[in-house]
Amino acid sequence: MRFVVFLLSLVLGFNAYSQLARPENGVAPSEVNSIILRNCEIIVSPDKTIPKGSIHIENGVIKHIGLIIPPVKGAVEIDMKGKTVVPSFIETYGSFGIKRAEKKNKRPGQQLESSKNGAFYWNEAVHPETQAIDTYTYNAKEAKRLMEMGFGVVSTHYDDGIVRGTGAIIALGELDAHAAIINQNAAHYFSFSKGSSNQAYPSSQMGSIALLNQFFEDAKWYENNEESIEKNLSLAHFNSSKNIPFIFKTEDKLEVLRARKIAEQNKFNFIVVGGGDEYERLPNFNDSTPLIVPINFPSPYEVKDPYVARQIPLSDLKKWELAPSNPYFLSTNKVPFAITSNEIKTVKVFWENLRKTLERGLSRNNAIAALTTIPAQFLNIQDQFGTLEVNKRASFSVFSKDPFVYKDAELLESWGLGKQTIIKQPTEIDVRGNYNITLQSNTYELKISGESEKPKGEVIAYKTKTDSNTMVKSVDTLKAKVFIEIEKKDVALQFNLEDDNYTGSITLHSKYNQRLGVFEGQGLLPTGEWIKWIGIKNKAHKAVEKREQIIAVDSLSTKHIWYPNMAYGFDSMPQQSTYVLKNATVWTNEEQGILKRADLVIKKGKIDFVGNGTYSIPNDAIVIEAKGLHVTPGIIDEHSHIAISKGVNESGQAISAEVNVGDVVRSNDINLYRQLSGGVTAAQLLHGSANPIGGQSALIKLKWGFEPAEMLISDAPKFIKFALGENVKQTNWGDYNTIRFPQTRMGVEQVFYDAFLRAKAYKKEWDEYNAYSDKKKQKLGLKAPAIDKELEIIWEIVNSERFISCHSYVQSEINMLMHVADSMGFTVNTFTHILEGYKLADKMKAHGAGGSTFSDWWAYKYEVNDAIPYNASLMHEMGVLVALNSDDAEMGRRLNQEAAKVIKYGGATEEEAFKMITLNSAKLLHLDDRIGSLKKNKDADVVVWSAHPLTVKAKVNYTFVDGYLLFDASRDNDMRKTNAQERARIISKMLESKDKGERTTAFIKKKTKHYHCDTIGE
Repeated sequence: MRFVVFLLSLVLGFNAYSQLARPENGVAPSEVNSIILRNCEIIVSPDKTIPKGSIHIENGVIKHIGLIIPPVKGAVEIDMKGKTVVPSFIETYGSFGIKRAEKKNKRPGQQLESSKNGAFYWNEAVHPETQAIDTYTYNAKEAKRLMEMGFGVVSTHYDDGIVRGTGAIIALGELDAHAAIINQNAAHYFSFSKGSSNQAYPSSQMGSIALLNQFFEDAKWYENNEESIEKNLSLAHFNSSKNIPFIFKTEDKLEVLRARKIAEQNKFNFIVVGGGDEYERLPNFNDSTPLIVPINFPSPYEVKDPYVARQIPLSDLKKWELAPSNPYFLSTNKVPFAITSNEIKTVKVFWENLRKTLERGLSRNNAIAALTTIPAQFLNIQDQFGTLEVNKRASFSVFSKDPFVYKDAELLESWGLGKQTIIKQPTEIDVRGNYNITLQSNTYELKISGESEKPKGEVIAYKTKTDSNTMVKSVDTLKAKVFIEIEKKDVALQFNLEDDNYTGSITLHSKYNQRLGVFEGQGLLPTGEWIKWIGIKNKAHKAVEKREQIIAVDSLSTKHIWYPNMAYGFDSMPQQSTYVLKNATVWTNEEQGILKRADLVIKKGKIDFVGNGTYSIPNDAIVIEAKGLHVTPGIIDEHSHIAISKGVNESGQAISAEVNVGDVVRSNDINLYRQLSGGVTAAQLLHGSANPIGGQSALIKLKWGFEPAEMLISDAPKFIKFALGENVKQTNWGDYNTIRFPQTRMGVEQVFYDAFLRAKAYKKEWDEYNAYSDKKKQKLGLKAPAIDKELEIIWEIVNSERFISCHSYVQSEINMLMHVADSMGFTVNTFTHILEGYKLADKMKAHGAGGSTFSDWWAYKYEVNDAIPYNASLMHEMGVLVALNSDDAEMGRRLNQEAAKVIKYGGATEEEAFKMITLNSAKLLHLDDRIGSLKKNKDADVVVWSAHPLTVKAKVNYTFVDGYLLFDASRDNDMRKTNAQERARIISKMLESKDKGERTTAFIKKKTKHYHCDTIGE
């Protein structure tokens, strides 16, 4: 065996493909290019295993494989009896050998433009021209770690930016640097994170999404116009390599869905690196969603302290419990996925986590596929790697037994392109047993036990004592620990003695004769004297028969997945049912007004009946006796910032019309549930107020438990956020934020004019192009203008396809924007906040603008000092359409009480006040044909109150959204107990896992963040 390893260590990485000639400085080395491995179990592919076969490797390629391979002249044969050969795992995501990007030193102030020199894309977070191979350096330490995990092939890239450039595929092992590069231009990589860029844009995830969409549009246009326009090296490189795989890095299941949406919009296919929590939205993933799945599962928390344990969110506890089941759940849903070791630091944790997925139900075959064939398909290298078949590269790992069946399987060797790397050198001798050893004329007993690779020893000396009075001899036993090192057949022993013969350290070196069981060599005594010594075995080691550690399957039931997977989540998705609310006081918001002892029927998500008349109760109806209760339309929050992921402001530019809050709706925000408990059923999620023209709004139903796409109101009118005032001109942004225009209120006006003038010029260019027929365009060689997503949205405003909701405070600025709108041909739909609306309500009415205000907020900053609580009533009396909004997660669940204040301040009637949070909001959002009142065929957004809804005594009993019962006060009470029970159950499991030796981590409490108009950053 030593001879074989020596030979293989010479040259076994010979590439099967032709190589360029190289001069030899001296005599060319001898090369072994033909090897046969015999008598091994061979995992050929996920569904094929040869129990005892052979592999013939020639020039790094598999020449033959099967049960019997006849001898081959000149081939080196290796007996692999008892070992299992597994195709090399393929790592699809990582940055092996690539230097990490360093955050550039940020200078004070804003960086608006790219600092990158050259003909590149305008945003430095977008660098498709970056090629990982240009900075690649083989990292032997990292390679060893990956090889010990079982990986033999890795895809590596520059882990920085939104469009990150192309990655390379590298084979691991002691290989020639040229041969190790499998593909230098293997895949494009993307993410939502701008990384080391200090450029102000993007500053939010919705900005990253908008930037990606604009980049893809630019790339298409550049491809059609490259010959006639200025060069852009970024777009040119991207277009030249669009046929390679696209790999997109995300952080969680919602980001996976966002990446998939980008792919669909731009007609690309993304392989998405997930966050490991896809099981939480399993119905949204299927065989058309290729994933790269991490197995860096969370560690159990240290939960012995009950004061700490009670602070851990239930969502974190449930994630710890269910994350290892993610691969199993995906496999049951037939989702194609590869497993990545990314973010796992140690070999031990990788194997522990991989085997944990098997214990949770992931089949052996699916696990093998996720590490071999599927990643090979993702990277388009299935003709070379992934299985052990003829003409494929000889890249595989050798284990002591099948690692997908036995926990105690050990990785012994890694073969890369036919070159062997020894991971664990098998012990050639077994020294365990009992010996008599002789040092000079002194005899001792030596006992060696433990594992054959790591034996432990003990020297026993017997010291005789004589009592001077009785002359009786006694024997005292002395024991000393022996440190043993074995190198092939050489053995070193070291121990300390304190007896009649020696005091101090003794070191013994010897050869070991396995057949005779004899040590023979030299030793160094404490005196410094060298001696010859001998040890003869007198008792053989009795090996304890080890039970094979077979991986036991204990899959976790899906009953523990909630929707969303956190406190108050549903254990199964809600279903629409038929409901009859009987004998209630019904606030219709229609001509009938408030009806006494009326009934309301919900059927198929719509209101089927409302009134005092007769109707037949459907057989399958759920009847709710509502005598003494009040039934109202659902509250509509015209201005909210809940349920938004990673930034409410895209503050990097003065105009961010291209960004869309609808791209980043967060369905697992607990504020959705809390506001359902306050009767809110719909909301407009607005961009913040960091710039004059902000982003597009998302109009949502508060459908707790549903995915973001299901929360968006279908075919909803389109809205956008404008803003005026201190936030826009960056008054409170600090002394260094004085670069981005505008810095004054006058400048804000110019931004509006400039935007609409550019949008009109843009539309004119397109109109002129579209005036020609396709035949005429072709004859004249006309090319379509470049698509500018920002100006596309602004033009929608002029064309009355999109409505403005404008953040506003000061009378003069409100007048200014109405003047701009009148002169540029558009109308401001809603002035929100509008705390000085009472000063110019007549002008708002003449312009056609509505107002969405606060009931009594004032003096929280200088520009609201003139706010009065009579504002809503005064605007209403002038004929302005008025609504009340929250702009705050906490106030959002108390809007009924905000409406009640309008009765106190201004004398509004109860119905007028209640319409300000329901029908008026719907009208401002152009949704009053669907929501805002209780009328047959309108959406069944219905709230049942325990008392008059405008009193502080009123509590919500039921909240229906689109006919789904999403808040039930009795269920809420039960869920508090269920949450506590679930918490206790999982904490108990955490304590058990710690007792079994699993590493724990300290809980660090995260601060809950609520977005407001002026919140900057993610």
